[in-house]
Amino acid sequence: MNHDHDSPSGEHEAHGSNGRQGGRRGRDGRLRRVWQRRASRLTVVMVAAAVALTAAAVAFAQGSGQFRDVPGNHYARDSVQWAVQNNITYGCGDGTYFCPETYVNRAQSVTFLHRYHNNVIRQLENRIRALESGSVQGPNPNAGFGNDTTPTTVPLQQFTTRGTQHQARSFNLPAGVYKAVFTLEATKAAAGHNQDTDDAPEPVTLIQVEYRESGGTWKTFAVSTLNLGGTDGGNLPTATALFRQAPATGTVDVEIANVPGRLPTSGQIRVSAYMADNTITTPSQPSGDPDGDPDRTTKYNFSWGIILTEKRS
Repeated sequence: MNHDHDSPSGEHEAHGSNGRQGGRRGRDGRLRRVWQRRASRLTVVMVAAAVALTAAAVAFAQGSGQFRDVPGNHYARDSVQWAVQNNITYGCGDGTYFCPETYVNRAQSVTFLHRYHNNVIRQLENRIRALESGSVQGPNPNAGFGNDTTPTTVPLQQFTTRGTQHQARSFNLPAGVYKAVFTLEATKAAAGHNQDTDDAPEPVTLIQVEYRESGGTWKTFAVSTLNLGGTDGGNLPTATALFRQAPATGTVDVEIANVPGRLPTSGQIRVSAYMADNTITTPSQPSGDPDGDPDRTTKYNFSWGIILTEKRS
């Protein structure tokens, strides 16, 4: 029996040696195979392009810290960019997401710490060693931008904190001696300050920096030189000059150490304004408090700043 039969095109179909139907002969068969090859190649190209675009997106996100789930107005955007640019994190998922709300486990925590040490701390340590040894390469003024070694020094550490009369700031500082300057900017003259609702002024007589250790009382003796006013009654903001600095020129030394009489290495710091004793009265104590100490007021508005710069012998 003949198993051949006519195809719709009028051409016969061929069979393989095992009796199964093979590919078509003639024009229709050739066109089908050509289109199959082209479709296969097109699929490969499209997959390759998708992979390339995904890789480019991941590389861009990982290189700049710009992730799909960290928009421009996200409060942690700058921190995320810093962490990515310092190779501390590379995002999650396909690398274009950061997963900002995902919890961090113990393994991830130590990984982040290890990367921070290797990519940030170690670089600073190497930089400091190079500065201390004077091996940092710098420009030679006589030969353009050459690589001649120039002696250098490690930059001085500087710490700054700011606040208002209503704020206390926490601090954690290395032990040592620092050159300190205290600045204050008031909204009105100290002599024109009114504590009460009447029109009679209750002038501020003293503005001083105060500190306390955790759970302790506020103290001043370790930073008593960072005061405005005091026994001389001067250096307080006037109507024409509402900005003041202590000391008026230069700096004073503040020693930071965990020993009595020194500013501790950690705690809180604030700036307080005081008036003469019995200035502040209350309905229950119309004559004021009888302790003889100046009365602290929080109604004298000002902003303040303290700058500590490392001092080397």
